This record gives sequence, C-alpha cells and structure tokens, in this order.
Amino acid sequence: MGGQRGLAGRPVQLAALGTAGTVFLLYNTANGNNCVATLKKTSLGTATATSAYLEVEGKTRVTDSGNFAYYAGPVRASAADKCVRWGGKAGSAVYTSPFEHCG
Repeated sequence: MGGQRGLAGRPVQLAALGTAGTVFLLYNTANGNNCVATLKKTSLGTATATSAYLEVEGKTRVTDSGNFAYYAGPVRASAADKCVRWGGKAGSAVYTSPFEHCG
C-alpha cells in the first residue's frame, strides 16, 4: 500500500469483521495522528462495499466508504488529548468502537 493511501504507524487495536475482514486502529508517534483502515479477507480483487471511519470526540467523523477491491482507508485525524471512536465495515460485518484511547 503505497502513495497517498499508505499506512504509517503502529497498531493500537484491531477488530475482526467476521471472516470478511479486519479493521485496524493505528497511531503514528511521529505526528500524533490516529489512522483507521479496513482490510478485506474475502472477495479480494473484487470491488465490494467496504468502509473505515475515525471520529475524534467533538469533531466530525472522517469516513472512507465505497466499493473497494482490497481495503478502505486509511482515514487520519489528530486526536491529542481527545478520545476517538473508530470502526469499519466489510461485507455485512460492522464494527463500531465506543469512545476510547483518550489522551
């Protein structure tokens, strides 16, 4: 995954989307950004409904949603001293976190 859609950072948490995929929350210590991406496990190479989102408490949710062949995202946001809600969808499986990882 290169270019503008590339991932940078270390995994903080992940959530399985059944057998359809996994949504990852990452944190980049160099710039303080959180990042979310949903990676598909099934229907690879075929564009299917996939999404990733990141919401910093008190701010508008950032979402990448559409028909993607391999992954959705990454979506990024700075969240210094704030809680985040994150999640994604692959196929019919959805994950939505509570507000967490505060500070």
